[in-house]
Amino acid sequence: MKLKIEENSDMIRFALGDVTTGWMKRDDTFVQRISEDNLNRFYRDKHIAREIEIKNILDDGIKLLNSKRFKKAIDCFDKVLFYDEKHFEALMLKSQALFGQGHFVKSFRFYKRAVRCGADEDVEYRKTLLKKSGEERGDFPKIKRNIYAGDEAVAKGDFKAALDFYDKALVNPSRFKNKILYKLLNKKAFILIRLERFDGALASFDVSIKVHENDMAYYGRGFCEYKLGFDCENSLIMAKNISKKYILQKAQIFNKLKIYEKALESFNLFLDNYFVIDLKFKRAIEGKCEALDNLGLDSSFEKDILLELSSLK
Repeated sequence: MKLKIEENSDMIRFALGDVTTGWMKRDDTFVQRISEDNLNRFYRDKHIAREIEIKNILDDGIKLLNSKRFKKAIDCFDKVLFYDEKHFEALMLKSQALFGQGHFVKSFRFYKRAVRCGADEDVEYRKTLLKKSGEERGDFPKIKRNIYAGDEAVAKGDFKAALDFYDKALVNPSRFKNKILYKLLNKKAFILIRLERFDGALASFDVSIKVHENDMAYYGRGFCEYKLGFDCENSLIMAKNISKKYILQKAQIFNKLKIYEKALESFNLFLDNYFVIDLKFKRAIEGKCEALDNLGLDSSFEKDILLELSSLK
């Protein structure tokens, strides 16, 4: 399928089949994102089409942000970040939307992520965020300070310290609203997984689901059940809205359990949203090939890809 390019004065737009971008400036970062050097050569057309869809979602988010509809804007930016967690524009725009909501500490985190991923430093915005996030932290009750301290310990890789902070925050769980409590329980549980304390993690995920049914807890419960040798199929099936990292892990577990239809479904979802040619991509292709073979389906395309990726270790 040929990529169509329309030009009008200093503006440009792209179309592939039925998928079309809006008009944009010629120096828009999207133009670089779909350059041949950045495209997945095995799924070129699929990659371009997905990039166009993501560009349109990003543009929708910008319109919502400009009209101060911050929550809906964040929903758009989160969809972009599911596709590409290092999308610096979406990270910066989410920072701005969080700022608009008055969540300055969270806003500063996303700003720093955006800069690390390639966004230009905005000195004045950074100064404002430093000031306002500091003021916000000063107003936090002790219980909330423990949560943020735990998050910072996780970022530094100090999981035992993180667990200690989360446990301090959970001393009085009745003080939390359910939408905060279940997320905190999940944070604690994933730290316990890091520490290979699967029984404790499973118990925490179970409580999280009782507080509020959520996909991350179902995934975590399924992962722990798998590690402990329990039946994990139902929990993993219930886990739908999870990150690509966990989608890939879920697919690999399904293969190991010989639940090949579910494995293939998860590998396809991962590969519809992941086009970087690296070890994760190779493992997804290997897993998909295994699922296809065991289902008696044609895997010749995937095997051709693996031949080309044989040197990738």
